[in-house]
Amino acid sequence: MSTRCVINFTFDGNVEAKVYRHSDGYPDGPNGVPADLAKFFVEVEKHTPDHRFDDPSYLAARFVVWQADRLAKTYDSSKRGYTKNKRLNFLGVGIVMENPGDIEYEYTVACSTHDQNGRPIVSVSEAR
Repeated sequence: MSTRCVINFTFDGNVEAKVYRHSDGYPDGPNGVPADLAKFFVEVEKHTPDHRFDDPSYLAARFVVWQADRLAKTYDSSKRGYTKNKRLNFLGVGIVMENPGDIEYEYTVACSTHDQNGRPIVSVSEAR
C-alpha cells in the first residue's frame, strides 16, 4: 500500500502551497520525502541561477515538475524495467487545497528559515 503525504511549502508559518504525494511519503530511506527533498534542492541549485528557496509558490511548482519527471514512467514486465512516458503522462503528485483524509505524514518546507547551506528547513509530523 502507498504511503501518502502532503508537503506544505510555507513562509513565516503560513502555508503558501500544498503538494500531495501519493506514494513513498514516509520519512525514512533513500526514496522517502526528506531524501527526495534533499536531492531536489541540489537539482534546483545546479539548474537555476536564482534558487528562490524563499519563495514557497515557485519552489512548490518546481518540486511538482521535478517529481512529475521522475514519475512519468510505466513498468514493462517484458523488459523487467521502466519505460519513460511522455512528460505529461504521470500520476502520483499534484496540488491540493486541503489535506486528503488518507495521508500518513505531513511535511513542512519552511522557506523563511534556512539551514547552513541556505536550503529551507524541512520538518515532518504524523497526520492528524
